[in-house]
Amino acid sequence: MAENYVPQVDYTSRDYTSIRQDLIDLIPEYAPAWTNRDPADFGMTLLEGFSYMGDLLNYYIDRAANEAFISTASQRESVLQLARLLGYRPTESTASKVTLTFKNSTAAAITVPKTTQVSTTQLVSGNSTKIIFETDAAVTVPAKVGVIDGSITVKATQGFTVTGEWIGTSNGKVNQTFELKQNPVINGSTEVKIGEVLYREVPYLIDYQGYDPVYTTFTNAEGVTYIVFGDGVSGRIPPNNSLIYCTYRVGGGTSGNVAANTIKFFEAPITGLTVLNQSVSSTDNGSASGGADAESTDLIRVNAPLSIKSLNRGVALSDYSALTLQVNGIAKAISIAEVYSSVTVFFAPYGDAGVAADNVTPTAAFNALTVLAKEYLADKTPANTTVTFQPPSYVDVNITVDVACLPTYKTSSIQTAVNSVLAELLAFDNVSFADTITSKNVISTVSGVAGVNNVQMVKLLKNSDDVNYTVTNKAITGGVATLTIGAHTITVGQTVKVTGVDTTFDAKAVVTAVSATTISYSVAAANVPSAVGVGQVTLVKFDDVKCAVNEIPRAKTIVVNVTGGMAS
Repeated sequence: MAENYVPQVDYTSRDYTSIRQDLIDLIPEYAPAWTNRDPADFGMTLLEGFSYMGDLLNYYIDRAANEAFISTASQRESVLQLARLLGYRPTESTASKVTLTFKNSTAAAITVPKTTQVSTTQLVSGNSTKIIFETDAAVTVPAKVGVIDGSITVKATQGFTVTGEWIGTSNGKVNQTFELKQNPVINGSTEVKIGEVLYREVPYLIDYQGYDPVYTTFTNAEGVTYIVFGDGVSGRIPPNNSLIYCTYRVGGGTSGNVAANTIKFFEAPITGLTVLNQSVSSTDNGSASGGADAESTDLIRVNAPLSIKSLNRGVALSDYSALTLQVNGIAKAISIAEVYSSVTVFFAPYGDAGVAADNVTPTAAFNALTVLAKEYLADKTPANTTVTFQPPSYVDVNITVDVACLPTYKTSSIQTAVNSVLAELLAFDNVSFADTITSKNVISTVSGVAGVNNVQMVKLLKNSDDVNYTVTNKAITGGVATLTIGAHTITVGQTVKVTGVDTTFDAKAVVTAVSATTISYSVAAANVPSAVGVGQVTLVKFDDVKCAVNEIPRAKTIVVNVTGGMAS
């Protein structure tokens, strides 16, 4: 029996230290004469080498296992392939839009063709990069009259067009895939021509018949986009030996959101004509907007599983938001209904707020996506059910924190790092409809920054609830400071933070008395006669910011006050 004995193996011992100890424990069973455990012993060296190799192998085994599940995969390519398996199409880069003003200094009108290219340069990842825009329509710029140049405005879209690129020849087989030569390809910009037939890009081939001239696309982790044709059951197979040409646009991303008065160059100069993206109205200051990078890996993890929950049909209320998310260009969605026959879906696009500055009026990008969403849901909703689409409403959040940092860290570095993590906490990818931002969220986020010793909340509230008061007069009598701040709503017992008055008055203190225009609090200081004052009084208030079902939180102001640490 002893010769057939198999020792028990602890399969959770998978790191270097555990494997090494397990091997040492087995030595008496297999090599009782080996008693030297000195690290210099050659046998111990071999044993530690095997432990190291075992640690590495287990690491790769774990990584390989993690990559098989969308919730744990760390590589973008793995997440993209799993999303495709689930039938989800991540949104690719979205192009920004801008209003251009052309001016003509000649005595004759000048026609500017559609897709005329203009450009600017800006720093992208430390490199100077040319950003190209193309006009969306042809315009005629009036001639100069007297000393006044003729001018006209026209919309333009970031990116440049690749026209009629030969991408391959059909072999008549099913599911043919062809690579586009340039990238990044702007979301929804491809158009394929085979012979005299135009093929149309669609989200899913399964929604179409075998004779429909359609195709779909996907993009890998390197940003390379591929055209995929059907199998004769869902989507037409291109005729054998036919040449396949594709027209598409390259560009997109947040780099296209350039500032006003920066687009001033023609790619092919036109005599007598100048261009500039200047302010044209109170709602259009000339800057480009709407550009967004490809859907982030984290957001794909959230949205992709939703693609199979609805089973391509609107039955449960959540199905309508899940279906809406299948429309390329829509980032977040939520659905509500009082009765089953009338559903309202709120959604937010990529690269565009979806709502104008008034937080009510839908943007052009939202309206365009609404048309696509209605078309996509048309055959997926029950008869007599109406689906209405509405833009999101944004809740502006103000955050102020006092941070004490460790003495070995630079104050400026801590301030930059804390600002960064709080901005990331409220970044678009990390928030959702009906979200709640709590003081616990803020404190834990800031506490995770290396070098932070202590965090105190000063302010966490909606911008609409945030009121600061300006000090106009100051005085101290008998250890009580009194500040005149005008009409206010501060009450006894509330905590205020006084800043910008002077070192005697500046403090975080509990209010002990109030009048219609003043507040008082205790200080350990000599009397100060009444005098004109400056500074601010801020009510120390941090309530959980709870958003309604149609609301998404976003950062309005983030203030980080850092003490301690080393000077920069």
